[in-house]
Amino acid sequence: MNEGAGQSQHLSYRLMTYNIGGGRKERASEMSLVLQVIQNAVPDILVIQEATRWLDADGLWHSDLDEISPLLGENARHVFTPILTMNEHLHPENKTMVDILFDDCRDWQQGNAIISRWPFHRLGRPDKPGAPCSVLLSRSPVYEGSRDTEPRAALLARIGRAPQFPIVIGVHLSTLVGERGEDVLPGKPEQATRLREVETRRLIGLLREHVLDAHEIVFLLGDFNAVLDEPALQCIIDEGGFIAATPAQGTASTHLKVKEAIDHIFIFPPERIVQFESTIVDTDKARLASDHLPVITDVIIG
Repeated sequence: MNEGAGQSQHLSYRLMTYNIGGGRKERASEMSLVLQVIQNAVPDILVIQEATRWLDADGLWHSDLDEISPLLGENARHVFTPILTMNEHLHPENKTMVDILFDDCRDWQQGNAIISRWPFHRLGRPDKPGAPCSVLLSRSPVYEGSRDTEPRAALLARIGRAPQFPIVIGVHLSTLVGERGEDVLPGKPEQATRLREVETRRLIGLLREHVLDAHEIVFLLGDFNAVLDEPALQCIIDEGGFIAATPAQGTASTHLKVKEAIDHIFIFPPERIVQFESTIVDTDKARLASDHLPVITDVIIG
């Protein structure tokens, strides 16, 4: 099918969101399994949370994306935006950074990434090549070494696939120590819920005029650290107008400590969706690779 045939053309996309943090936790070696999970999924667009890159003692950079990006094809493009860096956020309470410091690394960065089979174009000029952009959603005044004070951001990219040129947004929303699991701290679940709602409202406000009101095609993917009935995600659905493409609430989990999915894929606008089907990759390899299970959505956009 000719991709320049016209606006009524139907195009299919395989979308995947994956928090690969388990592949680097405690500097473990599960990245080989992460690569196998992604290779088996064969996504067109992959949004990653907790991707890392580091500068060794010899001045050479190493990146998860150097291994992951080729899995989407020899022409795949990727973008990485750091959220935490050793040079800016080194803190005694962050064991990973301390270990890396004494392993003689000169820098370490962790953040969000988007990999695409198609090139990136400008957000405001879909017909022109361009670069993605990261937008801050929340930031504590001082980083204290735990996820309670980690900055959170959205990574926005325009995909250069004519004639649709969809916008892809990757997010990793806040989670607080003591909000879930066996050692819940008083007030922490409510505090975390409010913080995530603030972050999604900022995102919807950012998108309102130039993206949502313009009826752009948008794929919003990420680790939201929230189940579908939380206010943060209801804001995306009710106020943003997105369709939740995650498997039905209560049917599956994407994290070992939460009974329902907290990793999601949302699509906008609903009237452009011809059909979609979503799955959670729950395999032995995926459970060993990371503490999150990836979500895949096959969607046809008209």
